[in-house]
Amino acid sequence: MALVTVFANNHNASGHDRSILERPNFMTLDYTNFNEDSSDQDDMNFQLIAELLLEADKHLGTKYRRGGKTPNGFDCSGFTSYVYKQFGYKLGASSRDQFKQGIESTDNVKPGDLLFFKGSRSSTVGHVAIAIDTDPETGDIIFIHAALKGGIRVDRISSPYYSKRYVGARRVIN
Repeated sequence: MALVTVFANNHNASGHDRSILERPNFMTLDYTNFNEDSSDQDDMNFQLIAELLLEADKHLGTKYRRGGKTPNGFDCSGFTSYVYKQFGYKLGASSRDQFKQGIESTDNVKPGDLLFFKGSRSSTVGHVAIAIDTDPETGDIIFIHAALKGGIRVDRISSPYYSKRYVGARRVIN
């Protein structure tokens, strides 16, 4: 059995470091050993999510652009919409709109789920990201998103900035 991780090395094509993703407790995506009880639909969703995360990874380092919806520059909801659109999913235009889509998955976050955060000066949803992986022991979640500083980048939900703003998660791909 061969394991294939979504993020196979420490740098993407543009040279951005991805070592944050190489933590022993974080699960790897295994294309060859699906659960015998899983359905063909589960297997297809697993592969779809792996491809979705690879698409998101291609844009690491892309600059932040307010209202941006293309690889020339993204804002947070523009990034999530763009990535999901490549696989036939239409997401709302804003993080607030996207927060109304899919089903709640806050207690069981999986790769590909959308993560939502309050704005820094607001009590309502103002930011969205895509979950990459969850540490089963600590519950820590790593995610990819469009940040004002750094553009498309990877962060952890356990960082003080994000942990105090986390609102919940939604699953669009069932």
